[in-house]
Amino acid sequence: MTNKALSDEALDILFREARSHNGWLNKPVSDELIRQIYDLLRMGPTSANSCPARFVFIKSDSAR
Repeated sequence: MTNKALSDEALDILFREARSHNGWLNKPVSDELIRQIYDLLRMGPTSANSCPARFVFIKSDSAR
């Protein structure tokens, strides 16, 4: 892995323009999309890298 500085545009997207999502659509999310999202976030940092992150994917209304 090489150490490369992020561009100002990338930093804007990550830190300056990022917002928490606060609205949801009432439609299903495909298993493939869930896998793609999980593949992106599973190696992300945790608080002080003290423990691995744990994710629960709930697919049905009854499981909520």
